[in-house]
Amino acid sequence: MITNVMNNSKSYLSANEIARMFNVKTITILDKITLLENSQNLKIGTKAKNLKIIKEKTRFLIPKTLVVNTDIFSQLIEGNKILDPFNYNWSEFQIPSEYQKVIFEKINQEFGNKSLVIRSSATCEDSPLLSFAGQYSSFLNIKGKKNIINAIKLCYQSLFSENAKIYAKLNGIRLEHESMAIAIQELAPIKIAGVIFTADPVNQDDKKLIVEYTDGLGDSVVSGHQKPISKVIKKAEVDSLQNEFLKKLSKTALELEKIFGNPQDIEWGWDGKEIYIFQSRNITTLDKQPKITNTDISKNKIIGVGINACRGVSDGILKIINKTKDYDKIKNGDIVFVNCKTDISLIFKIPLINALIIHGGILSHFAVIAREFNIPCLTEPTINNKKIEIYENKKIIVDAIKGKILTN
Repeated sequence: MITNVMNNSKSYLSANEIARMFNVKTITILDKITLLENSQNLKIGTKAKNLKIIKEKTRFLIPKTLVVNTDIFSQLIEGNKILDPFNYNWSEFQIPSEYQKVIFEKINQEFGNKSLVIRSSATCEDSPLLSFAGQYSSFLNIKGKKNIINAIKLCYQSLFSENAKIYAKLNGIRLEHESMAIAIQELAPIKIAGVIFTADPVNQDDKKLIVEYTDGLGDSVVSGHQKPISKVIKKAEVDSLQNEFLKKLSKTALELEKIFGNPQDIEWGWDGKEIYIFQSRNITTLDKQPKITNTDISKNKIIGVGINACRGVSDGILKIINKTKDYDKIKNGDIVFVNCKTDISLIFKIPLINALIIHGGILSHFAVIAREFNIPCLTEPTINNKKIEIYENKKIIVDAIKGKILTN
């Protein structure tokens, strides 16, 4: 746990000064860096805890995982003299050589020189009510001491990133009472990867499974940076599926739903023979009611269509985002068309946005966030004949129930 003591004074120390100040015996670090199966549930964050539950209760493949528990983060907070994590300059954050040495010894012992995945496992993410989808850092295909330590530092820093602070504030989460563990995993030899939901999150239908996937590591699916292959599967028809891969994936997902007692949002990978599970968390948006403004759309002209990602109807002035810098032009009540790779820093503007038009699948992190904040959202838009730019700064309507974009 992190105690938030408001203090505006700052003291920046060199790495050597911090190392001397810690004066930590190796053994006190070693027992806080353990294999997933030997870890303590209360000190490994929710992501790692859910993986441990899967490992204990199923025979599903979980990549070999080493967990740096939350005690280490607490020690680093104290050692770096971070009195106010909200206003601390996290670029000054140091991991002393004693800690680095033990981390590398454990990595070499468990993984040798294999490529790794470094994942955040915060105590507040993947909760029954909030996902914190995409707010905390994870890094794929990492090798080398410098890169590993940098990835771990960035995971720690992401707990108090500006995006996470905004997301937490909007949802009433006190980050000063939260902490961060680190999951260090062997990079699984997967060929395709993606996400499966054991309920349709858009139409709130728990009789269906939704699958989205692409070739490779799957990060382009969750980020929304690539249009995925998408499948809708009726639960009642899983046993009769002809595609053995989809049949195995669906049965795996349904078993996880049973274990956790709620519809699940599952990240997975397939190596050609076996399915790996990277993450499983509750779907957080199955009780939302569509947000519908008093907009009369009967006389409006359809200018485009899209796939419903969060149901609702809303109007506003269109703002087109072609690069991150364009977020600055978003004003209260706007409709935002993200015409580039979605950047999670858009979270800053969430309170201002009436509706979203994005790229990617309906299971991407930003589609999840749109549903959590109940913002009508369309994905993968197609504009009729003309370019969307001619409608910028004009009033348009997003009908994310019928999948239409309209104007006067």
